[in-house]
Amino acid sequence: MRKRLLIAGTAFDSQSWSLWRSSIARQRSPSLARGRMEGVLNWQDDTKGIEAAGTKSTAHIPDDIETASPLPLSPLMDPNLQAARNRYKTRKPEPSGEPSEFQKKFWKNPYAQALAAPVRSCTLTGVRLPSFFLLDFGLTPHPTTGKPWQLPKLLVDSNVNDTTKTSSPRGHPEQGMLPSVEDDTETDSLSRKPVRTVAGSHVIAQRPAVRLISDLKQKNYMQMIPQRWKQDGRFKAEEIVWRQDMDTFVLELMRRKTEKLLKYLSSQPAAYIVACEGYEDIQNKHQLGAVLWLGEPDDGQRSTSSEVYPPPYAMVEYRSSGYIPLYNLPALLGLDCMHQLRDTGQPFDKILAVIKQKRNTTHTQLQLWKLMGYMACDVAAW
Repeated sequence: MRKRLLIAGTAFDSQSWSLWRSSIARQRSPSLARGRMEGVLNWQDDTKGIEAAGTKSTAHIPDDIETASPLPLSPLMDPNLQAARNRYKTRKPEPSGEPSEFQKKFWKNPYAQALAAPVRSCTLTGVRLPSFFLLDFGLTPHPTTGKPWQLPKLLVDSNVNDTTKTSSPRGHPEQGMLPSVEDDTETDSLSRKPVRTVAGSHVIAQRPAVRLISDLKQKNYMQMIPQRWKQDGRFKAEEIVWRQDMDTFVLELMRRKTEKLLKYLSSQPAAYIVACEGYEDIQNKHQLGAVLWLGEPDDGQRSTSSEVYPPPYAMVEYRSSGYIPLYNLPALLGLDCMHQLRDTGQPFDKILAVIKQKRNTTHTQLQLWKLMGYMACDVAAW
C-alpha cells in the first residue's frame, strides 16, 4: 500500500510526491534559469536594433508577451458624443400649426400661468411655492467697492435705481449707498445682470418678510445664504451686503415696472385699457380681465371709508362669468406714479378703467397681482 502524505490539507501518495519534488528541482535548475535570461536579453537587443534603424519591427516577439490594445477615442474628439451633447442646446423650432383651445385659454389666463411657474423654496420660511410668488435675488458687484450686493433681479428688468441715500447697508456702513438714477455711468454698471451662480436665492414676495430680513443679525443672515454661494470662489460669503431698506427698494422697483407696463398697453392702438364712467359701465365691456380704480383726479387726501377706497383683493362681479379683481392703483403705485399716469391722458383720466382679457395683457395682470400680494399685509398702505 502506498504511503499517503497530508500537505496543506491535501492527500498525496508517494508517487505524486516524487513528481512534485522533481518539478520544483527543474524550476530551480541553473541551466534553465540561464536559458530564460538569454532569451530576454536577445529580445531586448532586437528591440534596440529596431529603434536605431527606425524601421518597422520584424523581430520575433515571444508568444507569452501580450501587446497593448489600441486606446479608445477621446470624448473630446468623439463626434457622436458631441452631437448628443449639443442636441439639447440648439433652439427648438417654433410649433407649427394652429394652437389648441387649451393653449389659447392658458395664454390668456394669468392665474394659470402663475401656478404653472417652476416651484422654488423660500430661504427665509422654507416654504415651497411657484416662483411667481417669490422674489428672485442675485449677486451684483458694487460699482465702487466691488463688494457683492444681494439685489432683486427686478433691477435688471426695471433698469431703475433709487434716489435716496439715507440708509446704510447691513454691517458695511463705510461702503455707502448705491448710485442714484442721475449717475448714468454707475447705474449702467449696477444694472447689469446679477452674477450667475450655481443656485439662486428666493424670498417670499411679501413686504413684511423682506423687512424681517433687514432686521436680522449678521449671523442669522449668514444662515440664509445658499450653501453653494458660500462655496463659490468668486466672492466671500461674509462680504455679501443686504440693503437695510430692501423692502422699500423692492416696492419702488415693482411700482415702476407696473407703471411702465400700463403706459405701454395704453399706447397700443388695440385699446387694451379702456376708461369707464362707473361700475354700471363695466358690464357693458367685453372680455374683461381686471378693473383699475384710479380715484378722483385731484384726490390728494386719503379717506378711511372702505367703500371709497377698495381694499386688497377686492373683486367686482362681472356678468355671469364670476368675479374679476379690482386694483386700487393709488395705493399700489403711489401718488407720484399716479400723477405720471394721469399726465398721459386717456384712459387714466377717469375714475375707473378696465383691462381686456388678452394674451398681450397677461404679463401686466400678473405684475398687478404680484404687487398687490407684496403690499397686502402692509396695512399702512391702504
